[in-house]
Amino acid sequence: MSRRFPAGLAMLCAFPMLALAPAALAADDLLETLARKGVITMEEYEKLKASRKSTPTVNTDDGFRVLSGDGSASIQVGTLQQLDFAVYQDRTGYDLPDSSEMRRSRISVGGSFIKDWSYRAEYEFAGTTGVTDALVAYNGYKPVVVTVGNFKVPFGMDALAADKSVAFMERAMSWGFVPSRAPGLMVSTSGTNWTAALGAFGEPVATAQAGDESFSSVGRVTWAPLLGDNRVLHLGLAAQVRNPTQDTPASIAFRPESNPVPAAQRLVNTGNIADADLITVEGLELAWQQGAFSAQAEYTFLQLDRKTGSSLGFSGGYAQLAWALTGEGRRYKADRGVFEGIRPANNFGKDAGWGAFEVAARYSTADLEDKDIRGGTEDNAALALNWYLTPFTRISFNAIKVLDVDGRTGANAALNGKESTIFQMRLQLAI
Repeated sequence: MSRRFPAGLAMLCAFPMLALAPAALAADDLLETLARKGVITMEEYEKLKASRKSTPTVNTDDGFRVLSGDGSASIQVGTLQQLDFAVYQDRTGYDLPDSSEMRRSRISVGGSFIKDWSYRAEYEFAGTTGVTDALVAYNGYKPVVVTVGNFKVPFGMDALAADKSVAFMERAMSWGFVPSRAPGLMVSTSGTNWTAALGAFGEPVATAQAGDESFSSVGRVTWAPLLGDNRVLHLGLAAQVRNPTQDTPASIAFRPESNPVPAAQRLVNTGNIADADLITVEGLELAWQQGAFSAQAEYTFLQLDRKTGSSLGFSGGYAQLAWALTGEGRRYKADRGVFEGIRPANNFGKDAGWGAFEVAARYSTADLEDKDIRGGTEDNAALALNWYLTPFTRISFNAIKVLDVDGRTGANAALNGKESTIFQMRLQLAI
C-alpha cells in the first residue's frame, strides 16, 4: 500500500488547484481591453484584476506546476520513467545475460510553501524500491539554504546532475566512491558564479544496517571563472570524511557502467576491508562548454586508514566530450554547479521538426588495487547517441567497451581479461 502513497498524494494535492486553474486564463490585457471599450466598468475591472492575483496559475514549461496567486506556495508533480535494454558480447566466455529492465520508475512531488520553505518527495518503484528524495529546505536567509531529509550528498558534478540529464545512460565508475543519497543536514550557499555546501550524513537508507551506523561529513565548492551565455569554465572541489563501523564495513565495487550486470559479476571489487578506521575521499572537477560543445572530467581519490596495517589508496576518474549536432547547448546551473540536459530548439512532430541530437564519447578508469587488497583495475571506453524528441522525451543508444581488467587474485582472478562489449538503449520520459 505504501508504494502507491506518493502518487495518490500528488494527485490529491493537485486536484483542488486544478479546479481553480481555468479562472487564471483571463489575462490582464484582456481585462484592460474590455474596460477600455466600456464592456465592463473600471470598478469591475479593478475587482477582476484583484481576484486574478489570488487565483492559482498553471505552468507546463518544465513539467506540471501550480503556483498560488500571491506566489507564496507551489506544487509540481513529476515522473521519471526509464526503460533499458542491454546486449553483452564477450569472446572470452564471460557470460552476462542480455536483459531489459525498468531502470527507474519514479513519482515526485515538490514545491514551496509559506514563501521561504521548499520541499520535495520522490518514490522509486523500480529495482530497489523506496524513497529517493524526502527533504525540506529553508531559504529565508538567502543565499544561505538549510536542507534536511534524504537527498543527494554534495559530491561530484555528474553525480549531482539529474538522472534524466546526464550524457550517458550510466555514470562513470568513479561515481560509486561516495554514496549518491543519504539522510542528513546540509547548509549551502551560492553567488553569481560560485557555490559552497557542507553537510553531515548518515548511512544511505538502502544500505543502513541494524547495528552501529557510519556517519560522514561532505563538502563541495565550485567556481565558474568564465560564465557567459554560450561559454562556461567550471572548476570544483569536493571532500568526504567517513568513519566506517564494524556493522558498516568498508567495501568498494563497480559495475562496468551497465546496471543489469549482477553484483556477483562486477569486474572490480575490494570485498569487505577489515579494520577500516577512517575513509577520506577527495574529488576534482573540470568542465568547459562552448556553444553546442562541452567537455568535462572528474578525478576521485580515496584513502582508507586501517586500525592495523598500512593505509590504502584507491582512485578513479573519467573524461568525456559531448556535441549537440543540432546546435543546442547543455544548460549550466551556476547556483548548483552542474549541467542540465538539452532542450530541443524544435520538438519532434509532424510539421514541427526532428528534435535535438547529441553525440558523446567517454574514457573512464578505476583502480581498486593497493597492497594486500587486490580489487582489480578497469578501463572503459563509451560512445553515446542521444535523441531528444521533446524536453520530456529522449531515446539513448550507448556502446561500452571494457578495454582492460587486471589485478584480481584468488577466486576472482578468472575475471581478469574479461573485456566485454556492451550495447544499451533507453527510452525515457521525464516530466
